[in-house]
Amino acid sequence: MKQIVTSYINPDLDGTASMYAYAEYLNKTGKEGNYYIAGVPQKEVKIVCDMFQIVLEGEQELEENQKLVIVDTNSLAYVPFTKTENVVEIIDHHPKSEDLEKLINAKIQIETLGAVATLIAEKFKENEIPISRNAAILLYYGIISNSVNLKAKVTTKKDIEMANWLSAQCKEIDKEKIKEIFTLKSQIQGDLKKEMEVEIPFDYQDKKIIIGQLEIAEVATFLNQYEPKIQTILTNVKKEKNVDMIFINCIDILNGYSTFVAFDEQTKQELNKLFQVQFQENRAILQEIIMRKEIFKLMNAIY
Repeated sequence: MKQIVTSYINPDLDGTASMYAYAEYLNKTGKEGNYYIAGVPQKEVKIVCDMFQIVLEGEQELEENQKLVIVDTNSLAYVPFTKTENVVEIIDHHPKSEDLEKLINAKIQIETLGAVATLIAEKFKENEIPISRNAAILLYYGIISNSVNLKAKVTTKKDIEMANWLSAQCKEIDKEKIKEIFTLKSQIQGDLKKEMEVEIPFDYQDKKIIIGQLEIAEVATFLNQYEPKIQTILTNVKKEKNVDMIFINCIDILNGYSTFVAFDEQTKQELNKLFQVQFQENRAILQEIIMRKEIFKLMNAIY
């Protein structure tokens, strides 16, 4: 039976690239496969697809008992459209969730890496399977995006090796396009609140906290323009979601550092305690890139 590769709702470039390429890998290794995109892919997916004239034409809907491969998550909460018994494989780079115990029919591959696209690329390379132009492009820029141009702390030697290998497979892959992609990604043309991803609270000590994230070229310039609007959004979300703390992790994807943006003293004090950063009014600069998932992990590890 055909296997469908999918990911969480509204996938990013890493997730979209991985499902596209792994479906290709299945077909080239004797298994029938396709991919299914739940929701709407994030902005960077469209930027890369438009730049390289790549058309995404996966399944439009899932069959009732469809066999599924899930990439870029191993938490069932992020794939509510799936049935546990139908999941036959998980390929991911995030920390293992308790849901894995429920996936009794699934082959599991989880490695701590900058991008799950790295694992998919490795399958082509190790098994000497020729990779298409589209799959190589998507996987390459998926790795670059997720690792913030190989600068994030989550970046591993394997991420770098697979990015270099993919670049060698397709002459159209151009490192000079990275700045263009990141700059286009930074242009806020729609809903800033949606871009910041400030909807889901999580437990922290005996409190509730929301951590948003923006990946922006030239963060300081961006904040000079958007800080008042960000303050309004965070103030409203804090009240609507009834959380104790809320902040945005703004990653400068060109210059390689993070800026925390917070407007209440409790949040500022907690960030100062965790990261030894000093706030100048509503901003605190961390002289390195830290991803939101790393912040979550740090908070859970300490408390």
